[in-house]
Amino acid sequence: MPGFNVVGAGGDARGPSNTIEVRRKHRWLFETLGPVSPAALLILQSASRPSFKFDEPEMHHNQEVAYFAGKQSWDPITLVWYDSEQNPDVSQEVYNWLGSVVEPSNVNVSAPSAYKQDAQLSVMDGAGAANEQWNMYGCWPSAVNFQELDYSSTDLLTCEATLRYDRAIRFAAS
Repeated sequence: MPGFNVVGAGGDARGPSNTIEVRRKHRWLFETLGPVSPAALLILQSASRPSFKFDEPEMHHNQEVAYFAGKQSWDPITLVWYDSEQNPDVSQEVYNWLGSVVEPSNVNVSAPSAYKQDAQLSVMDGAGAANEQWNMYGCWPSAVNFQELDYSSTDLLTCEATLRYDRAIRFAAS
């Protein structure tokens, strides 16, 4: 089987070691996120990790094009909660978070100092210790989707938010 070593410790020409632990998608924790309560963060269904990209300015010369690293930016991440109706009322928590950016009744946008918060996403190992940590700065909800309702479905209701942030810094295992 390509890419999997079944004949020993590995790590040589036969392929990678079969004793290494790979990070798992289900071992993660959002530890802080502005006004959203810690209880609501415990019922997150999914989250994406930060994603980075460069603008690519072009320099044209004769019949070729050269590319350079331009301004960098971070793509928004998506958070999806199970929408519990007890404490915490997740859709109310997300609505309140949205309300820190704009007052829905009079559509006044708050100052960034009122709605931008820092967030922390940790990826955990099997023993529950963080082995990857992302600190995201200047976070705010740029989009919220309270999802559709459907009489014919028995699916669990979720609430989704797009988290925009200015910068993310990744810290390795401690």
